Amino acid sequence: MVGSAIVIGGGLAGGAVATRLARAGHGVTVLERETGPHEKVCGEFLSVEACEDLASLGLPPERLGGVPIDRVRVHRGRHTVEARLPFLAYGLSRRVLDEALLETAADAGAEVMRGVRVTGIQGYTVLASDQNRESNAILLATGKHDMRAMPRAAPSTKDGYVGFKMHWRLPAPALIELDRSIDLMLLGTGYAGLQRVGTRDANLCLVVQRSQLTRVGGTWEALLADLMPQPAFARLLGSAQPLFAKPLAIANLPYGYVLSGEQDGPEEVWRLGDQAAMTASLSGDGMSVALRSARLAAQSLIQGKTATQFHRQLARHVGPQVRMAMRMQRLSERPIALAAGVLAARLWPGLLTQGAKATRLPSLGRA
Repeated sequence: MVGSAIVIGGGLAGGAVATRLARAGHGVTVLERETGPHEKVCGEFLSVEACEDLASLGLPPERLGGVPIDRVRVHRGRHTVEARLPFLAYGLSRRVLDEALLETAADAGAEVMRGVRVTGIQGYTVLASDQNRESNAILLATGKHDMRAMPRAAPSTKDGYVGFKMHWRLPAPALIELDRSIDLMLLGTGYAGLQRVGTRDANLCLVVQRSQLTRVGGTWEALLADLMPQPAFARLLGSAQPLFAKPLAIANLPYGYVLSGEQDGPEEVWRLGDQAAMTASLSGDGMSVALRSARLAAQSLIQGKTATQFHRQLARHVGPQVRMAMRMQRLSERPIALAAGVLAARLWPGLLTQGAKATRLPSLGRA
């Protein structure tokens, strides 16, 4: 059983695991490098498993202002297919959600330290910008970003992906069209996902292969100009107002990575969220994986398991979802498969519902 823990990173996995451990009576310190609430590159789609895990923490998405989503629309060129999701999902800003999780962790008794940069880990000691700290359990929850001193052993992709995020203020017609829907634009070299995350605001998460970004000029402005003539983009975003001075961006995303057990680095380091498994963002399950990893890590620590045992359990639990999501993403990037898939979905829209079912995480009872 863990006596005290240091959580590096105050995002979804970090805030959730800190809350669970603190509520179980354990000492927890969260080290977050940002000094206050902030945005992160994310699709901001909470699927059913994420909603369940948040509810178990006392944070149902609707209480935080989450926007309900129960339909999916897929666009490819001039073709659009619509179907119902097999569950109720929510759209919610990471700025709001992450802050709520950190506040919940602090209320549970965790010490939340902001503006602290971790520079390394030596054995059971965390080296930080303010002071070094010792703990018998170190949880690494830095999200998509690797900590320089503890990089993941993730293989590089053949054509690396670049991700962008931008919030938009939508005009009334686009708001009505997006009501209770997530819209996916399949690009052949990636995808764009658009959904409401507020009364008038929507989040655009855009993931493309680096070669596509280079082909159009290498900038966000050039990429957006290249995509805007497409009917779905023009209709939904043509009159929208961007809410950030510039988009959030991240490169070299190791989609499909799953830490199977042993890791590079100290055995006492527990990797959570994207540090342990990064599913294809097209499936909309990235936040579910992060929250589920926090739940399993807290259970494992309380039960006295090792980091390796936890990593193996998490790999068994999320591995099938990651593999299925990656198969779907790869097929969406093959012209013939993409054309055939869109045609099949136009003939039978229920294929979209079945696809959403196929990428669900298992219940903890089967973990």
